[in-house]
Amino acid sequence: MPFDTILFEIIDHVAHLTLNRPEKLNAFTGPMHAELREAMDRVRSAGDARAMVLTGSGRGFCAGQT
Repeated sequence: MPFDTILFEIIDHVAHLTLNRPEKLNAFTGPMHAELREAMDRVRSAGDARAMVLTGSGRGFCAGQT
């Protein structure tokens, strides 16, 4: 599944998940929820991540849910 509303990568055993809707202050949506669940499933199944960082792009982490 390609991600449209988040950025996801694993670097040096750390999973980085970034909410990526800066124009909407990363307001949480249904598709974003599905993408985060998929990314977290990948983290669990890959087994090579020891930590996970959840952040938001732009000036706001998350403005709530739409």
